[in-house]
Amino acid sequence: MDQLMSTSFEDINVEQKPYLLGAIYLNITDRCNLKCRHCWLSPDTIPAAKQGVDRRTGYIAGLSVSVMRDVINQARPLGLHTIKITGGEPFLRSDVLDFVSLFHEQELIVDIETNGTLIDEFTGEKLKQYQVRTISVSLDSADHEKHDRFRGMDGAFAMATRGVKHLQQQNLNTQIIMSLHRGNVEEIDDIALLAVDLGVQSFKINPIMPIGRGYKMRQEDLTLSVEELIELSRNIRERLQPKIGIPIYYCLPIAFEPFTKIVEESQAKCPVLNILGIVENGDISFCGIENVEKDLVMGNINRDRLDTIWMNHPLLKTMRESVPWQLEGICGKCFFKKICLGTCRACAYHLEKSLTAPYWFCQEAFDKGLFPETRYLHQ
Repeated sequence: MDQLMSTSFEDINVEQKPYLLGAIYLNITDRCNLKCRHCWLSPDTIPAAKQGVDRRTGYIAGLSVSVMRDVINQARPLGLHTIKITGGEPFLRSDVLDFVSLFHEQELIVDIETNGTLIDEFTGEKLKQYQVRTISVSLDSADHEKHDRFRGMDGAFAMATRGVKHLQQQNLNTQIIMSLHRGNVEEIDDIALLAVDLGVQSFKINPIMPIGRGYKMRQEDLTLSVEELIELSRNIRERLQPKIGIPIYYCLPIAFEPFTKIVEESQAKCPVLNILGIVENGDISFCGIENVEKDLVMGNINRDRLDTIWMNHPLLKTMRESVPWQLEGICGKCFFKKICLGTCRACAYHLEKSLTAPYWFCQEAFDKGLFPETRYLHQ
């Protein structure tokens, strides 16, 4: 990796392959108004006293609307069709709606991930006007005290649910995301029912990733074991989903899903070969992991052309040559490696410092004899 990063990508002419840059993940700010126990990016928390009346920080240098306009002009010929806005907390940016307006003007699909606490009536109206496709809002408990404690701020639950209601008043497609850990696993039913009561369109359950603060939670046995997560998948599918009137998405690797579900439903996967991430200072990487892994930074939009990076950077060449073809461990033997691409490559790199390392969950399941035998080649 060090050798790769020391090479000047501008001097390399990589043979063109049909890799489209379908999406940009835009970490629009490295700050947050909460301090969530699990956050893998561990953003700087803005004290309440400095948040101001509307709890927003104003303009943050490095990532501007004008720069993003130029980025879009470069990315469109490469296949760009979607922008996912995340953070930090994106609505801390006083100019966040200017970004959304730009993307709407450019006829791009826009998805937003937020803690929901800063969404007011005006914001909901604007998101509707700009035709945002999906807004995902985090709720980790149906009990306000438990949610506030996990999110690190009193009143976070009330503010988030109020934000969801503003979105629903505009009939916006809204998803509740639950960050699953040992402290709230018994609340899955209650949170699902809360999601239904709030009128949202779907409910997603994300097991906490062992990155950043989430890694510390795993070390302290505050996350669920592989055995528990696999059993929970069956429980949700067979017991909970039939009684909940909205889709439930539970994020486990595709190899652990029943064949019927794989065939009947479109399976979520990380499109690592078709995305780039841009963070608040303009650094370019895969999906925001550059905040954690600086050696995966491929350039900066303020000084480098994004299209040049996409076509010529040696790190991307290595990724395209090795994923999924050279995946290691159980991922290299799995029938679904061409679909899931080794699940989260950012997490694999963070834990093993290798782009081809097996995904931790699948490898641990295999080592424990829990990986489905029908999903891998016996050698």
